[in-house]
Amino acid sequence: MPLIHDTPLIHSLEVGGAVRHSNYSTSGSNTTYTGSGLWKPVSDLLFRASYAQGFRAPSIGELFGAESRSDAPIDDPCTNVAGSPYQSSATVRANCTANGVPANGSYQEPNGGQLGVLTGGNSALKPETSRTWLFGGVYAPNWARSSGFASQLSLEGNYYDIKVSDAIAPVAAQLTLSRCAETGDALSCAAITRTSNGLISRINAQLQNIGGIRTRGVDVTAIYRSPRTSAGTFGLSLNGNILLKYTETFPAATGFTTTDYRGTTRGFPDQSYPKFKGNAVVDWDIGAARASFTGRYINSVKEADGKKLDSTFYGDVQLTLAPGWLENRLGLTIGVNNVFNQDPPACFSCTGPNYDPTTYDVPGQFGYIRLSWGL
Repeated sequence: MPLIHDTPLIHSLEVGGAVRHSNYSTSGSNTTYTGSGLWKPVSDLLFRASYAQGFRAPSIGELFGAESRSDAPIDDPCTNVAGSPYQSSATVRANCTANGVPANGSYQEPNGGQLGVLTGGNSALKPETSRTWLFGGVYAPNWARSSGFASQLSLEGNYYDIKVSDAIAPVAAQLTLSRCAETGDALSCAAITRTSNGLISRINAQLQNIGGIRTRGVDVTAIYRSPRTSAGTFGLSLNGNILLKYTETFPAATGFTTTDYRGTTRGFPDQSYPKFKGNAVVDWDIGAARASFTGRYINSVKEADGKKLDSTFYGDVQLTLAPGWLENRLGLTIGVNNVFNQDPPACFSCTGPNYDPTTYDVPGQFGYIRLSWGL
């Protein structure tokens, strides 16, 4: 809804809103609201803000999915080996003994072993709810176009604050082991099943409402395109994310505990949370040909044991030909991703391929050819 237009310091002022009502046979009913505002003091400058509520009912798989087992490469803090928490802390030894580890110190986790983690649906799950705040601004100066400095120039920044309550997720198996050994948390210890000699037969990581997820950050974008010249058009696009916060809150026997994942990699299940990620695209367009280079940067992260996954930079190149005599309908694209053949950093706590496939590329270069026809 437009409110004010073309007055001093208010080139335009608009507000918006929405309401949504949901009803599920498995999760009941819920009503959510959103609201937004947009203010342009002058034609070149825009400020915006929004507030949104969210509601997500658990899916059929999350509610009724069958149990399955996976093997996680994680460390048992109750193992009696040099440098382990079991040897350095009397509290850990007492908690481990209470959890079924032999009091004589005979238990040692098998070298190179993986611990069985049981996952599956949970019919007692409640819906997730969320709230999101977003504040942002865009500067796109008319003088840059009118002076011939650029055919496009814009700077954009957005701050977000997202909170998810009753988030649906498994409790990380490593966290379960650590909380049982270090604090004797009854819920965590109950999720661990051991044999008579102390070996872990399974860790229960069934889906549950973990408590909450909270994340805050800043997204920044800058775009420049040159005027058309005899040498073609040049462009530069920069995008970055600064992660200010990422925490998850887990239920405990007495209240909740919070884990900060910012600047770390979770391991099992694989997921990394770098403090900064960014990419840049440089392109050149001259009639029937367009070439571009994309650089992707991921800041370093740490595993739970302090090992560092170094910062990573990927480079991608692409060339597109669209002959003018076919009215640019035919397009031939040739490209190579990871042209520098950058390997992902090794992750000792990650599953399967020993790196985090949710954040980093599959090792090796990837080349492709694409032929397209547009009407």
